[in-house]
Amino acid sequence: MKIWRFSDPSKAEYARASRRGSWAGSPSRRVRPLVIEWEPGSDVVGDFTWPGFDSELVVKESVANALQEAEVPGFEFCAIEMLENSEPAKRRSKERRVELPYSGSNLGELHVTTWTRLDRERSTVTEVKNEDGTTHVVPRGVQHMEQTWDRDRAELITRLHPRVAGEGLVVRETNGIFRIQELPAWVFCTDDVKRVIDEHGFTNVRFLEMGDTLDESAIRTTRTGGS
Repeated sequence: MKIWRFSDPSKAEYARASRRGSWAGSPSRRVRPLVIEWEPGSDVVGDFTWPGFDSELVVKESVANALQEAEVPGFEFCAIEMLENSEPAKRRSKERRVELPYSGSNLGELHVTTWTRLDRERSTVTEVKNEDGTTHVVPRGVQHMEQTWDRDRAELITRLHPRVAGEGLVVRETNGIFRIQELPAWVFCTDDVKRVIDEHGFTNVRFLEMGDTLDESAIRTTRTGGS
């Protein structure tokens, strides 16, 4: 089964929000509830909103309901708080943004409750040393977006790089929505979750192919040398 990463498609037609409040360096240690502030640019709230650079997911209640009806494991739909933008009221009045008090569809954090680990022997990752002596891993061969400046066109070009065959992340058999200990800032899911979201046509979300799950029978066969 393939695994996918939830990703912000950066569509200008949808409202953007910034994360505010306490942050302890890891999604598992962040002080709750998630606090957001709406940014200028649009007042159209998508089914997904991205306040933390793909690390947090704010969704409409309809998304959570669809996932719960499909019995998708690994998440909770948690309350969020919205702060009034700190810019002067006169300036705010000239810009399109989601206004408070908020009156749209009920929103909440899609809070991930399941964690797993990489199979380091089967995953293609590079280990990078940080300045403080700790290390982090960088995936190789996964589907990803790259932005480059095109001098001739004088604009930023976004390119989608496909997953490289035989490379990517491998985790032990799992399903639903989850995070990976070695890559804690990203939110992952399996094929069944992507299918639910695609079938409902939920907006303002993109999926990047990151790897595969490895079922326990394959692990046992490898250990015993079976075919």
